[in-house]
Amino acid sequence: MKIGLIARAETHRGLGVQSKNFYDHMPVDRVLRIDMPRPDGPVDKGWYPGAWPIDYDDQNHALNENLVRQWLDGLDVVFTVETPYDWRLPRWAREMGVKTVIQGNPEFYRHNQERYRWQEHPTQWWWPTSWRLNELPAGPVIPVPMPDNTPRVERAQHGEVLRILHVQGKKAFMDRNGSEVLASALRVCRERVHVTMYGLLGDLPFIENRDNVTYERFPEGIEDRWVMYQDQHLLIIPRRYGGLCLPALEAAACGVAVAMPDFPPNEELSQLAFDARNRLQFDLACGPVVTADTNHMDLGGFIDDMARTPGAVAMAQDAAYRTVPRWSQWRQRYLDAFEALP
Repeated sequence: MKIGLIARAETHRGLGVQSKNFYDHMPVDRVLRIDMPRPDGPVDKGWYPGAWPIDYDDQNHALNENLVRQWLDGLDVVFTVETPYDWRLPRWAREMGVKTVIQGNPEFYRHNQERYRWQEHPTQWWWPTSWRLNELPAGPVIPVPMPDNTPRVERAQHGEVLRILHVQGKKAFMDRNGSEVLASALRVCRERVHVTMYGLLGDLPFIENRDNVTYERFPEGIEDRWVMYQDQHLLIIPRRYGGLCLPALEAAACGVAVAMPDFPPNEELSQLAFDARNRLQFDLACGPVVTADTNHMDLGGFIDDMARTPGAVAMAQDAAYRTVPRWSQWRQRYLDAFEALP
């Protein structure tokens, strides 16, 4: 089977990271590297040796058809994350006998809206979690696996300060990862904690150090994303919405426990949950979505509980490391799923 990958090369962004993750663990025959006119962060064009570069026309949301058809020639299946970058591409592939798979992000699915009904569907959609499955076209839930060789962090111990990590990344619509909520919660918690926050493009809330809370912030992000998880015990993401959370999977792969609101699909991504009693409705690209709204006082109480019970955090760390999907478990399943495409 000859597999083609449509890939991004932005090193700090989710689409680039997911593309590279697939490339590193699957037998990819050919890569179509999407070169954006205004890259969303640093780019490493060496990620995919021998890749076919293609310019993305952001005015018409289109790719050069002739070049794409040349790239498709001889492939059996094409895999891409979220988008083919030209919604005519699934039809071009179908005309050439090439099957297509899109690993979708549900919040960006909009084929069911009148102005987007013309967009072609892939041979099959793959969804990373079960979030909003009733609102999406049929397709299997296939997780995003993590590497097998991730370094494991130390477990939380009695008598040491709980180390909390928060990854905002590029701030998304309506504070998707709940960074402002976490900042407010840290102002009311009473136990001793050390907090590290990572942003992107310089945008992060500011928290003053207090007697019980010490704070490090990296608003521009970090070159090696796996370094974020070193020496951490607990990743806290008061996430409002989303079908996938890469930092949650990456943290778990390193043995960092993950805490998220008690709201779908977070039970598929985390080991610990805190109350999210309130609900908000946002209009996202996919349409109206009910989201979690965490109260900062509830979250502050949860942080205090975790700081007082390092044993519970350590157990969650063990569960995270043990249960996160890994490529050693999923590589053959991906290949089998490609073979079974209709």
